[in-house]
Amino acid sequence: MNLSLLHRRLTVLMGVAGLVAFAGGAGFEPVSALLATLALGVAFFWQPDEELSDRLERVWLPLAALLVARALWHLTVVEDDIVIPVVDLLLLLLAAEALRALEAPNDLRLYALSFALLLASTAYRPGILFLGAFVAYVGLTTVALMVGHLRRQARRHTVAAVPVGRRMLTTTAALSGGILAVALVVFVTFPRVSQGWAGRGETPAAPIAGFSDQVSIGQHGATILGNPQIVLRVEFPSGAPAGIGGLHWRGRSYDRFDGVRWTRSEGLPPSSAPSSWYRDRWTGPFIEQRIFGSVLDARVLFALHPAVDIDSNNGVQPLFDSAGDFVYWGRGAPVYTAWSPAAPPPADQLRAPARGFRPSDDHYLQLPRRLDDRIAQVADSLTSGIDNRYDQAVAIRDWLQTFGYTRQLPATAGEATLAHFLFERRAGHCEYFSTAMVVMLRSLGIEARNVNGFLGGQWNNFGNYLVVTQNEAHSWVEAWFPGYGWVTFDPTPAGSGADVAATTWFWPGRIVFDGIQHRWNKWVLDYSVDDQNGLLSGLLRTRDAETSTSPDAVPFERRSFPLGAAALLVVLAAGLLWFGRKRRMQDPWTRTYLGLRNATARAGLAVGPGVTPLALLDRIRSEREPAGGPAGRVVDLYLRARYGRETLGEAEMREMRQALAAARRLLRG
Repeated sequence: MNLSLLHRRLTVLMGVAGLVAFAGGAGFEPVSALLATLALGVAFFWQPDEELSDRLERVWLPLAALLVARALWHLTVVEDDIVIPVVDLLLLLLAAEALRALEAPNDLRLYALSFALLLASTAYRPGILFLGAFVAYVGLTTVALMVGHLRRQARRHTVAAVPVGRRMLTTTAALSGGILAVALVVFVTFPRVSQGWAGRGETPAAPIAGFSDQVSIGQHGATILGNPQIVLRVEFPSGAPAGIGGLHWRGRSYDRFDGVRWTRSEGLPPSSAPSSWYRDRWTGPFIEQRIFGSVLDARVLFALHPAVDIDSNNGVQPLFDSAGDFVYWGRGAPVYTAWSPAAPPPADQLRAPARGFRPSDDHYLQLPRRLDDRIAQVADSLTSGIDNRYDQAVAIRDWLQTFGYTRQLPATAGEATLAHFLFERRAGHCEYFSTAMVVMLRSLGIEARNVNGFLGGQWNNFGNYLVVTQNEAHSWVEAWFPGYGWVTFDPTPAGSGADVAATTWFWPGRIVFDGIQHRWNKWVLDYSVDDQNGLLSGLLRTRDAETSTSPDAVPFERRSFPLGAAALLVVLAAGLLWFGRKRRMQDPWTRTYLGLRNATARAGLAVGPGVTPLALLDRIRSEREPAGGPAGRVVDLYLRARYGRETLGEAEMREMRQALAAARRLLRG
């Protein structure tokens, strides 16, 4: 194949790899992506001549000027995402360079534009598609650089054709594996820079159906549709707890109800229980949850209730607010570890009368001004004769669970009320059940609040973690018990949304793909210094400095950089040894002859790949006659050993090296 054509096709494929990498991180505007793909496809099979290339130049320049103006407009006036307009400009320039004539000297521009496209994808949060595109890009770049070098050297030495077979191309591409191996060693062993260093640390937030900063029962005239978008992936380092489907991933609590929607009051006084209550008075072992969350509109850290501690090491800063909810500051998707008691206090303890701190009555006993009197009356009738708040809450919960569950919203606004749900329709979605129970508890003087988050999830056996999607969005109730804090009650009928989740989340192969995606997020995008230290500690069985009795013990974190440098040096040393071994595998007479070829080339004599030893000698004798004598001796000994299969002794090899030294001096002179 023509070297220029082969090189152009390789650079086009590099551009395609960069385009796919960016699509895996940020997506594309459909028009620009389609046009760029079409242009690169045309450039792979067809290239214009120089005259047509000059005409096309007059089209590219005005378009590029328009895209530059558009990027400046977004930067200075609109002040929004500048990356997409810049990428559109990159795509135009890449298409223009790919559609130049084959003889155009634009190698460096093609390399730079495709690399800039690949680099732009890292400004977002690239997924597993980026990995495949990156590996392909490295392999294509290795081959393209080799072919580009051969093309330039062939043109320099006026060689008409250089045979490049498939075996040579595949072998060269395989060399990129060494580059990737060294990159992997550097990535694993060297300390990470702070995550969020790029100008774009955040992923565009995803609206979550059923979860926001308010809960409303006012929607009507539609059906709540399933949404399989993943919001949480949860690992359990100490083993998954029983009853995965009943785990409540608590998000936000709401204290004020206006008859239609729940919101959080401004200036809410402290209303959370001391962590010592949850640590000492709740039962069962603590459940450790390693949670990998998505970026949502609400900056909430989800965990099993009650979360006594949350720790993050990826730049997210947890904050425990006055209501006992966990929010966070920071950039990027939250990755954190939470610890929660396995079970609430026993029912007998919650039934016992207790005195102590109670949260604000103005907030947690608040009721809307216009409330149907029948709601308080049914609460009184359900709890008649019950003298403790636990059994009162259970009675209301059990009664509500006799209702029906439906994702079909009420037909009209007049039917979207709490009274219509309780006394007419007797069916609804989770917000109706949680709202009804909170209002009924408050009418009895029991502090309660509405809570929303997610319920349950689906176990991914491929990765051994729990997947929580938007399908699991849910609302429930927390009631206050002095001395114990907020206790969860869920009045929604069990199994209400399982059918939707089971039929919409998994398509064939998705469970495997999500397992791969989770590993990519965990070990690449969210790979931190702590992960690095833990991995190296496990591999090297390094003891923690705090448990060491040696006075010279150095914390592992301080040793991570020397360990990384040492590992990289080991890889480099192995490469040098391999190179030296390959060099030693050459016969000494071959190395001496190659030294003569190099000396001839440095002297300014054209020495192309197809020049034979005898042709080389003729060229030396015709242009550097004094060097012809020692050069002839080098060539003669080489031909005897290489083609005559003679074994040169030490004396002949010494003579050959002396002749090479003499030829070098005379060629320089």
